[in-house]
Amino acid sequence: MKKKRNPQFTTDEAQTATLLVTEGWGVCLREYKYKYPRVIIGMCDKEALKPAERVFKTKIIASRKTKTVCPPHLFPSDGKGTWIITKTGKPAEQLVKHLKPLLTKEFSKKWEQVLKECR
Repeated sequence: MKKKRNPQFTTDEAQTATLLVTEGWGVCLREYKYKYPRVIIGMCDKEALKPAERVFKTKIIASRKTKTVCPPHLFPSDGKGTWIITKTGKPAEQLVKHLKPLLTKEFSKKWEQVLKECR
């Protein structure tokens, strides 16, 4: 008897959850008098963020830095920056809630702190 794979999560969602736990973080973004939870994944390798781009349904953007952070061949032309992908507000909350079974307890605890800070 063959074991069926879990259809609840796609491969991209599983990879995104791993990226969130290893390379991601959450913050409470303040704009004027409003506060929004934001989830961010940042890394040097743009290709590794492709699954998250499909799950987040947003584009990968460049985040420039003043110091060299990445090897120059991964972040052209000088290595001064990283590639990031973000989701803010209600969509970020829904995304983390959907991926929660795949996330670690530590990440979930930190995310709850972000949500508490934003309320």
